[in-house]
Amino acid sequence: MPRDALSATHARSTVPHVQRAAAGRILVAVVVGGLVMAGCAASESSRIGACPIRPGAACSGNYMKGARLAGAGLFDADFDHADLTGVDLVGADLSGATMIDARLGRARLRDATLSYTDLTGADLTGADLTGADLTAADLTGAIVTARQYSQAKLCRTTLPDGTVAAPDC
Repeated sequence: MPRDALSATHARSTVPHVQRAAAGRILVAVVVGGLVMAGCAASESSRIGACPIRPGAACSGNYMKGARLAGAGLFDADFDHADLTGVDLVGADLSGATMIDARLGRARLRDATLSYTDLTGADLTGADLTGADLTAADLTGAIVTARQYSQAKLCRTTLPDGTVAAPDC
């Protein structure tokens, strides 16, 4: 067999092996990279300061200004006296949470679930409550306007003056 023909045959038989090996290395790199990124993302988003971001979290008094927690599951969490100014809680589940005297100025609470949440004395100045579920929430003494909470779902909701909105819903 001529030398050129031998080289061409060798090249054709080697190319698939090289391609498979390269594809295998790329797959391993993608899997390892994905695991590293997932691990980093989980560690970064699972804690803000000393507050673990999870249901029932004890975040009382924490400084969480501007945190991005859209869609987070924070039901039964304790945010008493926490600074949540400008926090993004769009679509978050805060049902049963306590937010007594929390600072929620300019917080984005659009479509958040705040049912049975204690917002006594909370500062909601400029907060977006559009579509928020305030079923059985307590807003006694909260700094919030009627215009803000009129955009939310009210059902057995205690308003800032102590009256109950939609008691028979």
